[in-house]
Amino acid sequence: MPDWAGKSVVITGASGGLGQALVAEFYRAGAQVVAVSRSIPPETFKGVDYRSADLTDEASVRDLFGSLTAPWAVINTVGGFAPYRPFSEFDVAEFEQQQALNLKSAVLLTKYALQAMEPVGAGRIIHTASRAATHPAGAGFAYSVSKVGVLHLVQMVAAEYAQTDIRIHAVNPAIIYTPANRAAMPDADHSAWAQPSDLARAYLFLATANCPAKSGTILPV
Repeated sequence: MPDWAGKSVVITGASGGLGQALVAEFYRAGAQVVAVSRSIPPETFKGVDYRSADLTDEASVRDLFGSLTAPWAVINTVGGFAPYRPFSEFDVAEFEQQQALNLKSAVLLTKYALQAMEPVGAGRIIHTASRAATHPAGAGFAYSVSKVGVLHLVQMVAAEYAQTDIRIHAVNPAIIYTPANRAAMPDADHSAWAQPSDLARAYLFLATANCPAKSGTILPV
């Protein structure tokens, strides 16, 4: 079991189904968890530092990192979902919203995480992409293309920091069993979906100091 004692881990989207599971798992592993969401969730863990921030707003992200010591890991689960619609019904507002929720938030988090990690010379950044980015059949264009951008971000930053111990990865899940996803797809076979607590093991693996995965790893789960 990796030693998480003394390691600060920032987890965004902490009020969502996946984010809550990650907060729980990293906290139980012994990490110093900073849980970030737009609003503080009603159920919290004693000993977890809960913060409120709008991750689509640069000033908010800058202020967040300015108030923290350099984290060992930044784990991003922020995002939105939009289902398939015919291209003849393309919705510009939906497209822009998905870009902001999924890609802009990831870019801003990466920018300020890197600024915090550079003086230390080490750290881990892990974003949450989607299987829709690599297998788009049946997926919504606005959603899937924003997640493609997340994968591109990961690969470009990995190349830029290849000579350092600052590594960036993405977990690429299929559909996750969360309340939001169940509400969005009520007629789907929910029993086939991955549980957030199971997915947490992928994030714990990639965030460890001695993880063998090269920077830029896209881990499908």
